[in-house]
Parts: sequence; structure tokens; C-alpha cells
Amino acid sequence: MDIEKELLCQRRTLKIRFRWSAGPYLGRFLLELKEEGRLWVVRCPGCGRFLLPPRIVCAQCYTRTPEFPEHWVRLSGKGTLVDWERVHYPQMDPETGTVRPEPYLHGTFRLEEGLLFVHYLGPEDVQESDLRVGLPVEMVMKPLEEREGKMTDIHYFRIVEGRR
Repeated sequence: MDIEKELLCQRRTLKIRFRWSAGPYLGRFLLELKEEGRLWVVRCPGCGRFLLPPRIVCAQCYTRTPEFPEHWVRLSGKGTLVDWERVHYPQMDPETGTVRPEPYLHGTFRLEEGLLFVHYLGPEDVQESDLRVGLPVEMVMKPLEEREGKMTDIHYFRIVEGRR
């Protein structure tokens, strides 16, 4: 028997309010990033590794790390360009539903303290043909009034002309 069924649908926007605690380590890290525009890591007293973001226990040697500021190291936000990629895939912000304009550049940077850090490479008009491995970069923060206590408070890393 061939019966045609009418399908009914209803469009709704769900608003799911969700909050979670960042805890004392990640909370301090995000607060410093938001209010002071500074990146911090904790150095494990057991094996000496830098933990970014800071964590209560080192994943390598399982040593408990001290709370801020003991064994915490402020990062300069400066380094060099290791590699980059032009992203041509639209990515949605899961919090707002807005899609990031694309294409955009994403880079890997070796910070002066020796850590690798991955983030946006900017500003938006940076030309890929001008990029080379080893170029000096520095972190650019969003204006204080736009910061939310998230990694995206770092607007991007920019090439620093004249610094070697």
C-alpha cells in the first residue's frame, strides 16, 4: 500500500544555559589572560615541564603542582613563526553560532620560553607570500572591554617587523 505521509516540523532555537567552573588553576590562567593580557604556565616541580594551560597534576610524572604564583612562569607572548596554514573551512563558534569569516591564517609559534603555541595569525590582511619560517611574532590581545576570559581574548599573533 502506497500512502503519502505529510511530515510536520517545527523550528526552534534552543537556549541551553550552561556554566562550569574552571577551577583554581585554569581559572587563574583565564583571569590573568582577561584582566592583565598575560599568558602563564606552571612549571612542574617534579620533571620541570611547562604545563600550558596550568594543571593541578603533571600528566608526565603525576606530581602535584603548586598554586599561583609559586612555580608559575609568565610568558612573554613573543616568539617565532614555525608554520602556518590557510583555513578554507567555515568554522562555527559553538557559543554564539556565528561563523568565522574565512579563509583565515592559523599559525604555530615557538615562544621565547621554548613552548609551541597554536593560534590565529593576523591581522586579516597579512599576505601569505610575506610569511617565512622564523619570522618574529608577538601576541596581540583584544581590547580590555572585549575580553571574556577565553583563549580567544588573544586576538592573533602578528609578525614583528625589524625584530630578530
